[in-house]
Formats: sequence, structure tokens, C-alpha cells
Amino acid sequence: MLVVDDDPSIRQTMETIVRTAGMNPLTASSGEEALQVLRRSTVDVMLLDVQLPGMSGLELLRQLRDGHPDVGVIMVSVVKEIPIAVEAIKLGALDYLTKDFSPGELSARVSKSLEQLRAGRELVWLREEVATRGNKPMVTGRSAAMSAVVGIAEKVATKPVTVLITGESGTGKEVLARWIHQRSERASGPFVAVNLPAIPSELVESTLFGHEKGSFTGASRLRYGKFELANAGTLFLDEIGDLKLDFQSKLLRALQEHEIERVGGARPIQVDLRVICATNRPLERMVAEGRFREDLYWRLKVVPVEIPPLRERREDIRDLAQHFLTRFAAAYGRTAQTLSPGAVSLLENYAWPGNIRELENLVERLAVVCDSPLIEESDLPLEVALGAGLAREAERESSYDSAMTAFEKGYLRKMLAQCGWNRRRAAERLGIGYSTLKAKLRQHGLSRSDGTHDGDDD
Repeated sequence: MLVVDDDPSIRQTMETIVRTAGMNPLTASSGEEALQVLRRSTVDVMLLDVQLPGMSGLELLRQLRDGHPDVGVIMVSVVKEIPIAVEAIKLGALDYLTKDFSPGELSARVSKSLEQLRAGRELVWLREEVATRGNKPMVTGRSAAMSAVVGIAEKVATKPVTVLITGESGTGKEVLARWIHQRSERASGPFVAVNLPAIPSELVESTLFGHEKGSFTGASRLRYGKFELANAGTLFLDEIGDLKLDFQSKLLRALQEHEIERVGGARPIQVDLRVICATNRPLERMVAEGRFREDLYWRLKVVPVEIPPLRERREDIRDLAQHFLTRFAAAYGRTAQTLSPGAVSLLENYAWPGNIRELENLVERLAVVCDSPLIEESDLPLEVALGAGLAREAERESSYDSAMTAFEKGYLRKMLAQCGWNRRRAAERLGIGYSTLKAKLRQHGLSRSDGTHDGDDD
């Protein structure tokens, strides 16, 4: 809070009232002195006298709109002059107050102005959040691997510690970060997610810390950084391992001192937030190679949490797939679908190189193109069915012949399913004779009962 008034008694009265209300007051006796205070200190709200020696209150307000538009201003005057009040509001003042105020009235007006400023920043954050991504609930599953992850996450959620989430791409690191935020004391505050690799290196500092108007070419207005938007909440920095070495020292200082400086700014800005980072890179090896600062690594790795890849938590695949089916059915206005046991078995045996993200994309495709309420093996993409069949059949042996046999069996099963188990039609699509196909089916022990039931070949 900055109190600007040339009357020492008024200045002291307002300073005492705002201090009693729990705010940190600064003072200035002129407009010129107020600008000097703004250059070295963070100010949220200014109580500004209309009549000042030298630069008037209205002239200072005009300069604030250009240089410090994030400062909320309450104009203060001996008497209420309607033309001046109207001019002040046009210039961006939040309120107009006469000097016959009571302590309670002044505190209430200041609190109202702070709420307006907070609402404005939250609106900026909400617009960015809606424009980028939505909340995704976390499906914890039933595997022992994920139970261990959830156990750690539950312990750290209520503690104000930095968390480093590691794991392959697509394992759900951001979803876990949101889950931690929602169970923390900051749950009512914003969750601001930043995908660092998506930001051009020359814009990383401006994106995270914000910039002042005119600080560089194209900076036509003040911009809040992600640190300020996440104030009182959680900042999630995804793929922290992609952060350039020359910016890592600035991030380390922000984390240690709980303050930032906007690009082009000359004053520190205090921030109160929790930071959760994630990466799929081997940070420890990058430290040894000199590609990641060791001090930043240990500052981030207060509580490490590693999410296992989907191939190591196959017990969770059924729950995840069904969750996605239900979600996409609601999103596209369709009847909820379920997976047949055979389809579940293929999904559980597939390697999932893209992890949960790949599974989610596959299920979305199935929800769109499959009309049946029951998704069968034949509805799955060929690469999934073949990859799963190969793994399932050849897992006991690793010889070339065994792998080729497993591939052929899986391919035949998929082709027959696509042809409704009509063997003559399948033979035509495979480009082989009908008798050859029947011989291969006997060789692999395949029949319609391997899928559902026998049918006609006509």
C-alpha cells in the first residue's frame, strides 16, 4: 500500500489505518517521490491525494496508466468534486474517497479495490486456462506401482514443498500435479501449467516473469507472467529439463527468494506459490554433463515422485480405458460403451510406447467411430491387435520362428474378425487359397470359437 499525500498528519492517519488492517504501508509526499518508490518496491494499491505540490494527483494517475497499470489507485480529496471524480475514473482509478473517511470505511474501500485487482488477474488466468487445456481427473488404478505413487503424493499434498515428477512422456505427470494441488491448502487458488518446450527460448523469461510495457519490441502493454498468475496457487513447470542453462540461475533465484522481476522492470515482485516440476529427461545425468545446474536440481528434487510407464502397470489399463470411454461418450453425446474381455486382453498385452496419452487417443477414436455399445477385438486398430497378439503368444519364447508364428496367428485372427469370420472372404482379402487358409487355421488352433462362435463361409 502506497500512501501519497503532502499533509503529514493525513499521511500518518492513513498509514496507521492500513497497517492496523494488516497491510504493509509505504509513504510519499509528492508524485515525484511516489514514482521513485514504485521503481524500487512492489505496490498493489495507492491512496493518492488529488492536490499535490508539483505533479498533481491526476497527472500521476495518467503516468501510472502507462508505466504501472497493475497498481490499483484510490483517489483521495478534501471535498468530493464530481468532475475530478469522473476524470479519475476515466483514467483508471478504482475508487474516489473524501478525507472525512472513518477507519472502517477506508479499510473497506481498500479491501474492495484489492478484490477487484485479484479478480482481474484471475480472469487473465482463467482465459489462458480455458484456451489451453481442461482439468483431467486422475484414475489411480489398482496396481501396486501406482498405489506407491499415490501414497507419496498424499503425504506431500498438504506440505508446502517443491515436488519433482519424473516419468516417460504421456504417463500423466500433469494430471498428478493437478491432483496434488487439489488436495493442498492452495486448492482454492489457481493451477497454472506451463509447457516449457513449447515456448521459444527468447520468450521464456517474459512468459514466466512477465514484462513491462515497452521493455522490448512488440511489448505494447504490461503482461503478467505465469509466476504472478499462479500467486496463492500452484505453478506447474512441465519438461523442466528443456530449460536453457542461461535461464536456470534466474529460476533458482525466484524459487529461493520467492520474488521475480518482470523483463524491463526495476523492482522485485514478491510471489507466494508452490512449484511442481516434471520431466522425462535424466536430470542427474544432465547435471554430470554440465547441461543442468546442480544447485537447481537439488532445489527442485525436494520430494521426487516417479510415475511408472503404462506397460509396468497393466492392471490399470482396464480402468483407464473405461474411464476414457465414459468421458468421451459424455463429451460427444453418445451412449456409454464398454470393452469386451477380448478387447481388454489385447489392450493389456500391448506395449503402449505412448503410455496413457496413446491409450486416451485410441479410446477417443473408438468412441467416435464405433457404433456398437460393446467394443470387440475387431474394433481395435490392426497395429494394436497384432502387437498385443505377438507379445501374448511369444512371451514364453524369443526365437525368430516363435515370433513369426505369433505374428501370423494374430494377423489371421484380426483379418477373420474383420470379415465376420467368413473364411472364404478372408482368404480372398489375404490373397491365398481357401484350403491354405483352413490349413493355417488348423495349424494355429483358430476357429470362430476363438473369437465368439462359428459362422457360415458363404
